Amino acid sequence: MRIAGLLIALAACSPDIGVGTYLCGPEQLCPEGQACNGPDNTCVAEAQALPFECGTADPAGDDVPTAGVMVANLTCVSTLRESKGCLLQNDIGDWYQFDVPDNCVAVQIEARLTFPIAYEPVTMQVATEDGPGVAADSPCPSSIQPDDGEAVRCFAMTVTNGSHHAIGLVHGGTETCGGACANNRYTLSFQLSTP
Repeated sequence: MRIAGLLIALAACSPDIGVGTYLCGPEQLCPEGQACNGPDNTCVAEAQALPFECGTADPAGDDVPTAGVMVANLTCVSTLRESKGCLLQNDIGDWYQFDVPDNCVAVQIEARLTFPIAYEPVTMQVATEDGPGVAADSPCPSSIQPDDGEAVRCFAMTVTNGSHHAIGLVHGGTETCGGACANNRYTLSFQLSTP
């Protein structure tokens, strides 16, 4: 009798979870009866859930550091450049190349990567002088907080005048939902500044 009473008491305290109340977390987890909605990463009724979308197709030829999209006209202290993109499951990576001016006193690369936590993590790499990409991101300073449902990673590196670099966004290789969410959208913000 006590067990039945306890079950009734627990059932009476179960909250109704409204659609859109939660952002999908890693592995696209949502409350029972809801599913992760691809376009906005919120939990919605299963019948209303749409698949993940990237929007525009992946640009051809940006999968390696030496063939990345060229970002022109950076100055020693440049304005913030922002690029939004998407890594589909079969996309190796997205690379952005740039040259550091040869007349700077001291210069560093500053970059910030933001992506939804509902899909596979995206990682940031850097390549110098057409070399291979190496892992470059780390937790951001406490003054930089992600929006709800997003992760943020940062990178800063002092560089030499006249050098050539590329920043790449690649698959993290974890939390892929068994391959069902091996993709993600991202926003990359970067600039040159004085260290």
